[in-house]
Amino acid sequence: MNNDDDNKIVLPDEQDGGAPDTEPAGAPDKERSGAGGPPKKGGDLRARVITAAFLAVLYIVPLALSIYVHSLFYDALILFFMVAAAIEFSRAISQKFAAPILPFVIAYTALGYTAFKLVNEFYHGGGITTFFGVLAVMFIACVVYNMISNRYNINNVVSTLFVMIYPVAIMTYLLALEYMNYGSLPVLLAFIVTVLTDTMAYAVGSTVRGPKLCPKISPKKTVSGAIGGIIGGAGGAMIVYAFASRGWLDCALLPHVGEVGNILNFLFLGVGASLFCQIGDLISSYIKRAVGIKDYGKILKGHGGFMDRVDGLIVAAVFVFIYFTIFGAVAV
Repeated sequence: MNNDDDNKIVLPDEQDGGAPDTEPAGAPDKERSGAGGPPKKGGDLRARVITAAFLAVLYIVPLALSIYVHSLFYDALILFFMVAAAIEFSRAISQKFAAPILPFVIAYTALGYTAFKLVNEFYHGGGITTFFGVLAVMFIACVVYNMISNRYNINNVVSTLFVMIYPVAIMTYLLALEYMNYGSLPVLLAFIVTVLTDTMAYAVGSTVRGPKLCPKISPKKTVSGAIGGIIGGAGGAMIVYAFASRGWLDCALLPHVGEVGNILNFLFLGVGASLFCQIGDLISSYIKRAVGIKDYGKILKGHGGFMDRVDGLIVAAVFVFIYFTIFGAVAV
């Protein structure tokens, strides 16, 4: 994918700041407003607001049910994201490279989750290792299938492996946050920090503007937007700290570090998760630019596809998981 010609692909403008690659609310868009006609700002804004409300419900309801009813609701949310993102990402890769063999990707998601769940339930850990173990088995199965089939070639196998790793396998860390010994704290940190990172990155970047962050990858992302995103991430972490200090939403403060230690840890978590979120968004933008698309999907009016919504979240979850794993080992 690291090809000089990739950077010459002309795509629609991406928005300011570090937020996902969708047009600002009310911005002209030929596809949505009609070529040559006036932009339908009111309709576009309404569509974005309706979609944003749908996404809020999609996030909040399973998270609340997982806290107060059963963790399977959270599992169902992440599995939905895994399948939806895998389908959208496979279609995107197919625009320029060999098409992934989607049945293997879906089978990997189902078998990987089953193995992950069984190991965590009966052995209380090791789910991520098992999920990646299933990846190795599915890759071998895919190669063997390719050897006896005339329908695909080795390029299809490589594309399939790519999709099984990103986004599916990486999402395992998002799934694993629910199974750590910190209640809902890691999950809420990942979701709230990334939402406020995206929101503040867009708000600050579109207002302040200034130097571009990575113009060859995402032409309208700015340094000011990235800084705004970090501030938003730190603010999101402090919101979760407020929840934890009051024992709300099954949150509790970190043990053995005291009040000042908790504040510093939460701030570091917020800044780190925000940075990883923005890195994840840039990785997603790089791949979209390489294959010549603006969004991974069109199902979410004004917001792209589901992969566009979780590209930063899944990378931020890796940081949050590693942080809590190291903290747990040190605090014992």
